[in-house]
Amino acid sequence: MIRWIVLTGLLALCNGELTAQKAFMVMFHDERVSVGENLLLDDFKGDQLNDSLWYGYYPWGGLSIDAQTYTDPQQCQQRNGVLYLTVDTTTSWRSFPDWMVDTAKLRLHQQEVKDGKIKIKRLTAALWSKSKVKYGFFECRCWLPSGKGFWPAFWLYGGEPNEEIDFMEGKGEREKSYHVDIHCPNRCDRIKTFGVFDKPFGHWVKVREGVLGSWVVFSGLWTPSGVLFYYNNQLKASHEAQFNTSMNVIANMSLAMDKGPFSPGPNEKTPFPTPFKIDYIRTWKVPDAALNLALPTLKKAAFLTCVHLGEDQMLFERVGAFEKGDRVFIEHEEKPIIELDLTKEQQYIDAHYWKKGEYTIRAIRGTSTTQATLIRKN
Repeated sequence: MIRWIVLTGLLALCNGELTAQKAFMVMFHDERVSVGENLLLDDFKGDQLNDSLWYGYYPWGGLSIDAQTYTDPQQCQQRNGVLYLTVDTTTSWRSFPDWMVDTAKLRLHQQEVKDGKIKIKRLTAALWSKSKVKYGFFECRCWLPSGKGFWPAFWLYGGEPNEEIDFMEGKGEREKSYHVDIHCPNRCDRIKTFGVFDKPFGHWVKVREGVLGSWVVFSGLWTPSGVLFYYNNQLKASHEAQFNTSMNVIANMSLAMDKGPFSPGPNEKTPFPTPFKIDYIRTWKVPDAALNLALPTLKKAAFLTCVHLGEDQMLFERVGAFEKGDRVFIEHEEKPIIELDLTKEQQYIDAHYWKKGEYTIRAIRGTSTTQATLIRKN
């Protein structure tokens, strides 16, 4: 059996076979190049959610009294390499633990309770990471459905008191745009207009090719300098805001309400049940060398990620535009054996014929160089 072990920079040797959980990222920025590792990587293979990485629901419960909505764990399912976050209608009466039920809201909204049960009309779905992260590159390849009232999202949440980064909020009736936003204390989520007036940063990003009914990639770079927002590897927005709180990675499929946030809600033509489909979520550590760079410098950054699809195959994916002269080699015994084509968004490397030993992936920009090391064992 062939075994792979990956080293990133000066990281210690990992034990056991290389799986999709072992990967790395190279970041080209300013006049430097840096290497980092993945923090959370899931391609949703198999028929069971990886419960070491995720909650398939909101840890705080997910019961919304006013909307008669419940985020049901059964609405979060994965099969055939895809995660399905599905919304649906229902007419069920359900029991909930006391900690999930806000009795004041029951009285305020005059919701009826029968035999300790509450009537639910809508079911939504959520995926919530068990670990928190601070700074990184976050990406989600997904399929957004069409239908009035659908509200899928990919975001980060810290909650101390209200720190949040929304890489994508879609609406099922908006084919050519999606929403980006941040929420934070001390008004750091405001932007200046004409150097005098300020307004919230959150806005709709327009895209020509459309965001609904096809596989697209939403991603973002979060550093101490601020946040960059990408769509299909193209930089679409940025904001210089400082967040101090580590955050959870979240994807969810919700339903808007008429006259509520992201109105309108569903109507009689909205198709139920309908899923928000996710191919993968990948979270990469931002190389330490990049953390203190100013956001305008990072707007020109390019990323090369390496994901191991099996013991003999590597997938390199490009984000952003590389500069003339940027080069990445795979070397063996200090000799280049492959040069990657940085004009391609995806490049597969078949390594089944490689000899036993150490291989170096070397990235070069100008006079700066960095490397990641692969070791193949029989």
